[in-house]
Order: sequence, then C-alpha cells, then structure tokens
Amino acid sequence: MTAFLHTIRIAFIGLGDRGRKALRLMLPLEGVEVTVLCDLSEANIQEAKAIVTAAADSAEVLCLSGKEAYKTACRKEDVDLVYICSDWASHTPIALEAMRNGKNAAVEVPAAMTMDDIRQLIATARQTGRQCFMLENACFEHQVVEAVKKIRRGDIGEVVHAEGCYYHHLGNRWSSWRLDINRQHRGDLYPTHELGPICQALGIGVDDRLLTLVSMDSAAITGPQTYEDRMGEAATDFKNGDHTTTLIRTARGRTILLKHDVLTEQPYERQLTFIGTRGRIELHDTGRASHDAMTQAMNRHLIDSLRNGSPLSISIYDMATWCAAIPLSRESIAHGFAPVNFPDFYANVC
Repeated sequence: MTAFLHTIRIAFIGLGDRGRKALRLMLPLEGVEVTVLCDLSEANIQEAKAIVTAAADSAEVLCLSGKEAYKTACRKEDVDLVYICSDWASHTPIALEAMRNGKNAAVEVPAAMTMDDIRQLIATARQTGRQCFMLENACFEHQVVEAVKKIRRGDIGEVVHAEGCYYHHLGNRWSSWRLDINRQHRGDLYPTHELGPICQALGIGVDDRLLTLVSMDSAAITGPQTYEDRMGEAATDFKNGDHTTTLIRTARGRTILLKHDVLTEQPYERQLTFIGTRGRIELHDTGRASHDAMTQAMNRHLIDSLRNGSPLSISIYDMATWCAAIPLSRESIAHGFAPVNFPDFYANVC
C-alpha cells in the first residue's frame, strides 16, 4: 500500500506524567517527528524537551506555554497529528481546534464527558474529514486483544454477560482537577477502560449495539474525606458516590456490568469477565510493564494507520458510544436510577 504520509509530525499537548510517558513511548517509532511541545507548565515543557533532545540530537521542537497556546500548536503547518494528554475538561476543545485546523487528533480518555461534546466531535470529524482517535490503551493490551479474537470467533459460544471494574484510589496520586471532577459530578466518570474492550468483544457497532443503561451509586462517604485530606478544605458538596454500578443491556439481549471506584482505599484492580454459553474468560491487569506495552502498541497502530491511510481500530463512533456512558450514567442517577437509552451513533454511517 502506498504511504499516505511518510512522516507524522506531532504536537504533544499536555506534558504531565501521562503526557511525558506517552512521548517517551512514541519517539522510538518509525515515521515519527515531534515538532511542538505545549503545556501550561514551563517545567513540564523543559522536561519533555530534554526527552526529545535525548532521543534525537538534531531535533528542533517548538515549545509553547500558556492557556491559549494549544490554539497556536493546532495552527502550525508542520503538524499532522495533535496528541492530547491534558486534563479531561480540555480534551474536547483541543480536539475540535485540531480538526478545524486540518489536523488529526489523538485524545486521551475520556475524549468527551457530555453528550454535546460527543456530538460536536462527530460533526467536526465529518465536516473536516480528519481523524479523531481516542487513546484507549486497554484495547491494545495483549491479553485483551487475544480474548477479543477468541470471543469474536465463538470460542466460548454466544456471550450473554460481560463485566468490568476499575478500582484505583485517587489519594495523593492525581492532580486536584481529578478530585474536583468527582466533587462536581456523580456517575461512572471513567468507564472506557472496561467498556471499550467489552464493546469490541461483543461487536458493538458491527452486529449489536448498546440499548439501555441504568446506574446507581453509593453514598459519598470517603470522597469528601479524601478531598479534605488532599486539598485542605471541607467538601460538604462532594457529589460522586464512593462506588458506582452501571448495568447496560444490548439490542441482542446481552448484559454488561461496570463497576467504578476511585475513592475508597482498596487495592488497584482492572478486571474483565466474559460469560458465554460454552465457557468463560476472565482477565486481570498484569501491571506496569503491560501498561507501557499496550500504550506502545496503541501508538504504533495509530502512526501506521495515519502513514498508510488505513482504518483506525477505534472509530469516532466507538469513541462516542463508549464515552456516552458518562453522561448517561449521570442522567440515570439524577432521575432516581432510571433506565436511559443510548443514542445509536453508528446509524447512517457511510
């Protein structure tokens, strides 16, 4: 196949711990050139610049800092891809700015947290013809990839139920914005690590679709205390429950159970279970080395797809469906744990 782009020139926006790790894993890949580094923090930029310089002595990279600097990065002519690792609230605005300026966007999870943002991303991708790829690395973990293959070829029969959990105590590990989001919103705020692989295994968007969602949360007990310990101020208005449970039913009658807890002090766990008519597959997170490997596999897929003009394995409609669980979870809880319907983002896709 003739290469679409020989070299993918990348602007990295958001250079905290996650962004710098993604940068380190991206630089060794063939056909990659980092041309812009952008962050609110000058210290983060300088750390990232040192990483680029160490990887390529002759590299010339533009460094941009400040609240509006991402707009300059998105307008640069020597940028093909904007790689977004900033805080969640800025994911959608930066991705929209990138596409409107003729750039492809790769955006960390969650790509969008409201239905309006989801629809804006779809509309802009359609209007501009640019790619918007959600960086859901859990879909590229080796054991997940192998499990999806087995399930899709029918090794455990027809899947009737799938489960996923994300338990990751925030504590002092995360910046204040992550706790602030949990203070401001109820619901499953981070479902795609589980829902992405589950949807791929169940063929959501291919031969099934998500139909109905119901969410229920526990009381907010440890959340306010975690916030006070971390931020040094009381949070009597803390909204998110300690544990959120979401149940989804598909058009073909399969059920999906998602469990989200980032507030109680329990061991980290990321788990997937698939129950079929002829067997069961259960997967558990295998640790930090696996995280790096799946991020590198994801980056390799992204770069190869853009260079060759081949389809990305996570479409804009996949992103929309997986992220929609966030606002739908909030809506269900707000209406007394009532069922809500998933939009069919795959309908009328050309």
